[in-house]
Amino acid sequence: MAKAGRPKADVTKEKVVSVRMKPEDYEKLKKYADSSEMTVTEVVQKGVSIILDKEKH
Repeated sequence: MAKAGRPKADVTKEKVVSVRMKPEDYEKLKKYADSSEMTVTEVVQKGVSIILDKEKH
């Protein structure tokens, strides 16, 4: 019988970051995520990647 559940990821993401935000900023973030068909986590990860990539140049 096959295992149930989510398949293992190639790269594990074991670090958790908690951020305090003003309610209106969170609502903007949530609306952006919804309109972009992304999760809030994906939007934050993409934003961090963009900032870090700019720092390399």
